[in-house]
Amino acid sequence: MTLPLLPPWFDSARDEVNTALGAGRLAHGLLIHEDAGAGGLEFARWIAQRVNCNVPARAPCGECQECRWVAADQHPDVKRLSPEEDSTQILIGQVRDLSAELALTAHGRGYKVAIVAPAEAMNHFAANALLKTLEEPPARTLVLLVTSQPSRLLPTLRSRSLAPGNCVSTAS
Repeated sequence: MTLPLLPPWFDSARDEVNTALGAGRLAHGLLIHEDAGAGGLEFARWIAQRVNCNVPARAPCGECQECRWVAADQHPDVKRLSPEEDSTQILIGQVRDLSAELALTAHGRGYKVAIVAPAEAMNHFAANALLKTLEEPPARTLVLLVTSQPSRLLPTLRSRSLAPGNCVSTAS
């Protein structure tokens, strides 16, 4: 089984995601606020598995091809954005490439998912470029911003795109 091990402080956030997905009301952008190293990336992977699993009745199953691909960071519809090589920042070119990828049709029947971690590493230009995708997302697209420092995100990214009802906070 290849499910991320989620600590108990994710229980309410996991329930919130399951409820929203079951009601067809999952937000297109979620802010995962974690204490540094508290498992925010694993929670983002769990969400990516949840929305792409081939066994919806017990999603995420951790056993289907989709779940295994997400666990191995090899799913064609799940992209992770983080600083490249020696950089400490996520740059505008990376976000533009991500936005272009999200605009394409999904390979499977699930969601196109972007995991931006750590989201606070986006420089000002990259964050502004991501706003357009968050404000006008393609259908069945999910952007997960994982951060331990939400105050370092652009206010427009937090307030305009991720209204409080659309956020999942997992700070322990």
